[in-house]
Amino acid sequence: MVDKVFSITGNKISAFITDENALKFSSATSNTVDTFREAFAKKLSLATKVEIKYDSIKSIKKEDNDKDILIKYKTFIGVPSDCEFSFSDTADYDIFFTFFEKERYFTKSHETLTPFTAIRNYLIGLAATIGLTIFTFYQATEIANGTVEESHSGKARLFNYIVGLLGNKGVLGLGVLISGYLIYKIWQRFSNPPNQTKLLPPNT
Repeated sequence: MVDKVFSITGNKISAFITDENALKFSSATSNTVDTFREAFAKKLSLATKVEIKYDSIKSIKKEDNDKDILIKYKTFIGVPSDCEFSFSDTADYDIFFTFFEKERYFTKSHETLTPFTAIRNYLIGLAATIGLTIFTFYQATEIANGTVEESHSGKARLFNYIVGLLGNKGVLGLGVLISGYLIYKIWQRFSNPPNQTKLLPPNT
């Protein structure tokens, strides 16, 4: 194990440690591994806590020109899940990968992604953006015409307020801007697929 609390940036997580049988992530930070363990063990806590058993990990991936590390694993009930984060200190990337390779006996490899694999997530994002733009465009039209139904949900009212504020042209312009960026990324990654570092568990 590495006797260190790693500072990271991720979705509702800001630190983790390498424990005996698992990675332990938390939204709370601690100065030492011992204080981290004590806080993590508390049942009554407002902190977000995620535990990833080493033997549940399916793969660990990081693109060479990207800061994010993606861990794909299975939860304790067998449901596939993932955890994505980046280190605050760039030196921690080598420590992390070396730990899994040397102490957990994961197999490390480098590969160039296929063009389709490189753009797959961006294609999904583009389709979602186009769909959301069409929906919000018609929603903005109904709001402008005063034909939209009043919602009792606070989130729905906020959404309608923002869409109404943007208007037809604003919604369309924002959608075109985001779609244009995604199309540029798709073209860039398809024409020059990135290299990726991958860790796979033993006996895979």
